[in-house]
Formats: sequence, C-alpha cells, structure tokens
Amino acid sequence: AIIGGIAQWYFSSTLGISGVLLGLIISFALTVFWGLPLTYLIKANKG
Repeated sequence: AIIGGIAQWYFSSTLGISGVLLGLIISFALTVFWGLPLTYLIKANKG
C-alpha cells in the first residue's frame, strides 16, 4: 500500500490521471512479480 500510494502521488502530480494508472502498474509489478514468490519461498523453506 505504501509503494502504491507514493507511486500514484508522485506520478499523478506530473502526469495527471495517466500517472495514477502508471503508479498502479508499478505497485502491481513490485508486489506481485517479486513479493509473492519471495513470500512463497520463505514459507516453503520453513515448512
């Protein structure tokens, strides 16, 4: 949520509504592409 909020705020101030969309895409990419696999690997190694 923090990554998405910062990205949306920053890009919306420079790009407008397109910046909000770009912020959402960046937030999605940073959390889904590496966050979920990393969480899965950590939990798989503990169990």
